[in-house]
Amino acid sequence: MKFLLSILYIIFFISVSYSSYAKCNFNCSKEKKITSFIFEHNKKFNEKHLNLSNKTLGKDLGFGHKWETNVRRNLKDWNIGIIENSPEKARLGTSYLRFETKEGYCTTSTGKSGWSDCKGGRNRAELKSLWKNEPKTNKTFWHFYSFKIPSSIEQKKGVKTSIWQIHSGKSAPSWMIRFTKNSGLKIENHTVFPPDEKVIMKRKNLFDKWHDVIIKANLSKEMKGFFSLWVNGNKKLKFNGITRQLAAKQDPLHFGIYNTGSKYGDKNMNGKNLGNIIILFDEIRVGDTCKDLKLEDFKYKCTAFN
Repeated sequence: MKFLLSILYIIFFISVSYSSYAKCNFNCSKEKKITSFIFEHNKKFNEKHLNLSNKTLGKDLGFGHKWETNVRRNLKDWNIGIIENSPEKARLGTSYLRFETKEGYCTTSTGKSGWSDCKGGRNRAELKSLWKNEPKTNKTFWHFYSFKIPSSIEQKKGVKTSIWQIHSGKSAPSWMIRFTKNSGLKIENHTVFPPDEKVIMKRKNLFDKWHDVIIKANLSKEMKGFFSLWVNGNKKLKFNGITRQLAAKQDPLHFGIYNTGSKYGDKNMNGKNLGNIIILFDEIRVGDTCKDLKLEDFKYKCTAFN
């Protein structure tokens, strides 16, 4: 009887292990179960809208802001998910966000416009500020987030991968943080012409570790604007002047993955030549003051950020 029970236990263990492995999409063999966000389905356009409780992330993932999915038609559960019960891997707490884009797969926009990332040589998996919930202009806001990029990603030559941006509605972003296969992490200022960029982290230091980003900014079309940025407690940028696109009608925060197609390939390449990318995020926080971010959770002091 004991022998039979042992055989049944082994069979059960193998079947569970195989099932867990089969559900893993890319570079996640050692990750805990991925819990997808709950999506509302729009039958008319076959779209998935993010349905969080009050559109917030919850205390374990972040606070102070409301979010929604960006380009969402054809969005898959593996594009955006939550990995739970992983305190040893989370930046803080027990859970973190996982974003993934895959070679040859991309999403399209909502509504009648029918924007296709594939036709634009792009793919993405992003969250953005809930409609009309962007940072207020001409007013200081503070922002904190942690991110981690696995070194096993398959970024192709010429592909630009954005991990964060302040958009401006239909025109170009005002600010963007991204990297390429041959560069470190850069902050790009698109409110000046030509756009200015600065390396804020060398590529050799970029992968397989959590990095903290702190932003203090005033988005303005006037010279009174400013934008300051710290990475892991070290100041990397201080800019004073116009900090908002002159054509901007909105200022939504975006974070996740946004890949722009290779300049060496065809623009209309149906999501090909973009590689497989995974980026993890945790503790996305937004506030009116530094104190609102509760930086003491990470052993930072607001007196160091001015």
